[in-house]
Amino acid sequence: MKLLLTPKKQPTGFTLIELMIVVAVIAILSAIALPAYQQYVKRAQRAEARAAVLKADGWLERFYGENNRYNNGSADANNRFSAVFGNVPETGAARYTISLTVDTSSYTITATPAGSMENDYCGAYTKANSGVLTSATNDPAKCMK
Repeated sequence: MKLLLTPKKQPTGFTLIELMIVVAVIAILSAIALPAYQQYVKRAQRAEARAAVLKADGWLERFYGENNRYNNGSADANNRFSAVFGNVPETGAARYTISLTVDTSSYTITATPAGSMENDYCGAYTKANSGVLTSATNDPAKCMK
């Protein structure tokens, strides 16, 4: 009598050790990538606020060119400014609030952090008619790029 031996089947799939190694690698990559991504998002939101302040600066300079003063003696400049500028971004949850302090010969535009950016390291951005854009921390390496 002849016995028929069937060949041994090779196991298919993954072992538990292999799955645990994959999960560990994903966890390590996530621990590195997530904080870096969050910092990138904050940097982009700061750039958006700086762009809004510089846009407001250009708007006020055009107002000055048309009226030969930054404020025409009434609340008109503030009202017109508030109608154009307010929150950054314009729609959705505000991350910065744009405000204006103005008289006939000078102004100061301030972007104050709000919402998710409220406790941001760089703080508020300020631009006066006679100066450059600055942050509350004056850390250009981190706050101005």
